[in-house]
Amino acid sequence: MTSGTRTVEVPVLMPGQRIGVVLDRPAVGPVSWLAPEALGGFTPVTATVVPGGVRYRSGNCRALTSRGAAVLHRDASGRITGGEQLPPASVSCAVGEKELPAAVAPGSEVHPYCDLRPE
Repeated sequence: MTSGTRTVEVPVLMPGQRIGVVLDRPAVGPVSWLAPEALGGFTPVTATVVPGGVRYRSGNCRALTSRGAAVLHRDASGRITGGEQLPPASVSCAVGEKELPAAVAPGSEVHPYCDLRPE
C-alpha cells in the first residue's frame, strides 16, 4: 500500500483476516494471492496490548521475519482516532509468546506484519 512517497508492505493476509494499515489515504498496490496450501500451515501472528508493552503470539513452527506493525488508536465508540507504525525490531514474529516493551495506549490494536520470506 502506498500514500504519497511512503510504502508499507503487508506480507501475508489470510482470507477473511482484518489488518491495520497506518497510512494517510492508502492506495492498494499490486496484490499476489497464494493458494492456502502454499502457506504450509502458517497462521497469522497476533498481538495484545499489555501494561508497558505488547504480547505477541505465534503458533507457527518457525520464526517469521518481522516487517513491523500497525497500531490503530480508537476512541470509546470504536472510531479510529489515529495510528502509528512500530519498526520491525520492536515486533516479535518468534514461535510461542514474547512480550516486548512499547509505548502503546491501552485499547489500541496492534497488527504485526510477519513475513514468510527471510530478510
